[in-house]
Amino acid sequence: MSDSDTGGESTRSVASRTMVKVSVLAAVALLLVLVWIAFDFLLLLFAALLFGVLIHGVSRWISEKTPLSRNLSMALFFVVLIIVTGLFGWLVAPSIGNQIDALSEALPEAVERLRERADESAWVQRLMEYRDSLEDGLSAGDGFSVVTAVLASLGGALTSALVAFAIGVCLALDPRIYLDGFIKLTPLGYRSRLREVLVETGSTMQSWLVAKLYEMLLIGVLTTLGLWLLGIELALVLGLIAGLLSFIPNIGPIISVIPALLLASMEGMRTMLYVAGLYTLVQTLESYVFTPWMQKRIVSVPPALTISVQLLFGLFAGTLGLLLATPLAAVGMVLVNRLYIEDVLGDRGESDQRSDATPVDER
Repeated sequence: MSDSDTGGESTRSVASRTMVKVSVLAAVALLLVLVWIAFDFLLLLFAALLFGVLIHGVSRWISEKTPLSRNLSMALFFVVLIIVTGLFGWLVAPSIGNQIDALSEALPEAVERLRERADESAWVQRLMEYRDSLEDGLSAGDGFSVVTAVLASLGGALTSALVAFAIGVCLALDPRIYLDGFIKLTPLGYRSRLREVLVETGSTMQSWLVAKLYEMLLIGVLTTLGLWLLGIELALVLGLIAGLLSFIPNIGPIISVIPALLLASMEGMRTMLYVAGLYTLVQTLESYVFTPWMQKRIVSVPPALTISVQLLFGLFAGTLGLLLATPLAAVGMVLVNRLYIEDVLGDRGESDQRSDATPVDER
């Protein structure tokens, strides 16, 4: 073979490799653009997966504890859910609605009284070096608008949750169809491993969500009971807010304490300190008792990573991104551990330890 032929083949080989690299980069860029455009939809789809995994897991648990089939167990789950929701709407919802109305009327007055007390206090005035900016932050309109904006945002998130729940029901009816269909898109040699990882990911999602629901219930009940014992009006709605916002780690508890402190300020500084102590106690129990217990059963997400993901997804997708940031981080850690650290890097030490914390449901 002549040197010219060898040089021509080498040139064609280089050109071919270059075309492959350019095509891969173009495909990745196109995928990133599609993700950017459909980011909210993908988050909604992930929320639907959470609901689907939860419904499927509860139905499977019922079928294991009873002689009922999985379909009948799922039907029983929905019947119980409808009954509980109906009883809640009949017995509790009217009181919560009245307390929400009362809260919306009391918060502006509480903010105004707090501002007046701050103006009358000499030591507070000495601390307020930037008086004008603080007064703007404590004004009735601005202070109340922050709380109402948060509640309105949560209302939009609840609407998205209803849509995601409907999609999740469809996914839970026959999850194997969707799982098998997705796995068929991958090469034959990777399908077994991908199925194993996806099943483990679903188990992690289910464990995280169940533990989070228990945590929300615990915080809501303890907060309501504590506020009631302190004689705080609207304890029920404040406890409900605390329980719902506890779904958002780190940020949710900070937001939930604001309306409680504003209402307590109408009773005096001592009551404010009692309320602050109550919320601190509840969060301490959650951080040092419940969370360690929960992390023994699911993948543990480092706090710095949780906060970073919350800020990132909150910036891109608002409240919905903030709500789903933590489960997304947990799922992402499972995928990185299994597909990258184990399969690409060949390091199975850390991921083997995590396999004991995250059970794999092969059914």
